[in-house]
Amino acid sequence: MGIETRLAWRNVWRNPRRTALSVAATVFAVFLVILTVGMASGVHEKIIEDAVRLASGHVALSGRGYRHSMTLEQFLPWDGRIEQAIENTAGVRAWAPRISSFALISIKDRSQGGMVIGVSPEQERNVTTFAEKVVTGRFLKSQANPAAHEVVLGRRLADRLGAKLGDEVLLYGVAYSLETAYALFEVVGTMALPDPRLEKNLAIVHIDAARDFYVYENRITEVAILAENADASVALLAELERALATSFAEDELELETYAQMMPELVQLILIDDAGMYITLTILVVVVGFGILNTILMAILERAHELGVVLALGLKPMALFRMIYVESMLLAGLGLVIGLSLALPLLAWLQGIEIPLTGDAAKGTTELFGMQAVMTFKLEPSNPILSTLTILFVAALAALYPAIKASRAHPVDALRSL
Repeated sequence: MGIETRLAWRNVWRNPRRTALSVAATVFAVFLVILTVGMASGVHEKIIEDAVRLASGHVALSGRGYRHSMTLEQFLPWDGRIEQAIENTAGVRAWAPRISSFALISIKDRSQGGMVIGVSPEQERNVTTFAEKVVTGRFLKSQANPAAHEVVLGRRLADRLGAKLGDEVLLYGVAYSLETAYALFEVVGTMALPDPRLEKNLAIVHIDAARDFYVYENRITEVAILAENADASVALLAELERALATSFAEDELELETYAQMMPELVQLILIDDAGMYITLTILVVVVGFGILNTILMAILERAHELGVVLALGLKPMALFRMIYVESMLLAGLGLVIGLSLALPLLAWLQGIEIPLTGDAAKGTTELFGMQAVMTFKLEPSNPILSTLTILFVAALAALYPAIKASRAHPVDALRSL
């Protein structure tokens, strides 16, 4: 340890109260930055997971142009080739085929247009949370009953129609053959969904019932695919493209990630991130000014002492290093204590869902369509980037006091008494 470092360490503890205040400010900043970023990471992951588990999956496979027109004309052939390609692709967590279209849903004198999704119940449970959202009745049975079709309605849709469990609703639409399609479906359950729009318009039936209703034979409209996590979506899309290229022409299929299908969701997260980072930037800058003020006051109070050491032959560069090291020691102490407090707490909070209530819960559900909970996630980049940012700001804040001290003249400093 050099002479400058030893002197800097002693100087840090010469005024314990001032040191404690400066360190406390840094601890508060580190603690708040890490927890805030951890909360944002957790909430954003939850938003994406809820969104993809409500419908699309991380990656959606459909016929070319289906996402634009949403009609039965753009279909996928269901002849085994797609299933084999998906099963052989690494990184696929789960997948589910669907037949999606629109129909008029009626009961007695009430009618409501809605989206009808035909699903394979067992596979759908692995991809979406529809089955978990059932609040009355039950979800669809694994095997379709050709004699009595079943339907699960969004709760708001059921309320608008006045449909209750056991009631029969008439689905009326246009089949793939352009013939009129109509059939009675028994209401076996209702779902409470985070997204009010889905809850007002969604009806789920068995994929075999949808195939009969729309006269769709060996076709489907889309496949929802889950990756290991949202970050792996792009890589999984590339793997699926390679796997499907051996059996299909490029213009037959269309693959999209959740970010392409839901750009408004990505934009909301970016806006939320921007607001958070502006707030954190202000906080870190305030900490930088706190370190600047602490060191500057220490220099002014020790003007005579600094003049003496300069007169005794201490080089200005050595004095610069001493003051600079003193500033970085203050920041380092705050960082160590802040990390020691924040990381264990964030690790404990990770995975815990804290329910939101009141306006916060309502805003979260309506704005993001997610479950009204707060979650946290500890990512390695969080403490690393937070530490580097605060160290960078502290390093900048320490420059001016160190330069000012190194440029002092011994005679002027001694006259300051």
